[in-house]
Amino acid sequence: MSGLIDIYCDFDGTVTRGDTIDYLLEELAMPGWRDIEARWEAGEIGSKECMAQQVPLLQGGWEAVTKVLDTVKIDPTFPKFASWCRRQGLSLKIVSDGIDRVIHYILKREKIHVDNVWANHLVDGPDGRLELTFPHAPQVAGCGSGLCKCKILGAGPARSLKVVIGDGRSDFCWSAEADLVYAKTKLLTHCKANNIPFIAYEDFVSIQNSLKHKLGELHVPEPSLIPGLAQVQGF
Repeated sequence: MSGLIDIYCDFDGTVTRGDTIDYLLEELAMPGWRDIEARWEAGEIGSKECMAQQVPLLQGGWEAVTKVLDTVKIDPTFPKFASWCRRQGLSLKIVSDGIDRVIHYILKREKIHVDNVWANHLVDGPDGRLELTFPHAPQVAGCGSGLCKCKILGAGPARSLKVVIGDGRSDFCWSAEADLVYAKTKLLTHCKANNIPFIAYEDFVSIQNSLKHKLGELHVPEPSLIPGLAQVQGF
């Protein structure tokens, strides 16, 4: 089944229980991060500017960060889902407007294999403070995200069914571009409000069961038929 389905999964709040950046800010940030957060929530700044200002406020360096990350829990159904994707030959990718080193650390801790990770890049600044760079920032005027999920989705294999799994604001944009959307919380509300077809989910067991059904639908003798199937939404 390799090449028929490509799965693009958000991380914070989707794989993890809650937002890792919020955990780090609560535990390690100097005063002032909440004022920056309030500006983002009010729509005055985008996530890129928000995180670029907040991350340098974290104290203790990477060592302190890892101690907080060791307390972060993940969805207990995700490891088995990732293993199932690997056995089925399905490409599972993490695409996050969060922090790459955070994601890699948690995946390694949990011994989870994914095919790729796209996220904002954490570096050690010259003064010892942590800083973020944005190698996947949008090139679209007016978009304040740190990472362009739509661009990454659009660069994927043209002949595959592009599946998006998400929960929050950073998933709004690419939900309209995906062939199949699994949504919860804020993303679910957004899809309803904008008439975007989606499947509601609670955990990765339900997603796995749904995709098993989809694999059966995609089991056709002529590969040329597969792209047409990708146009059918609202499964």
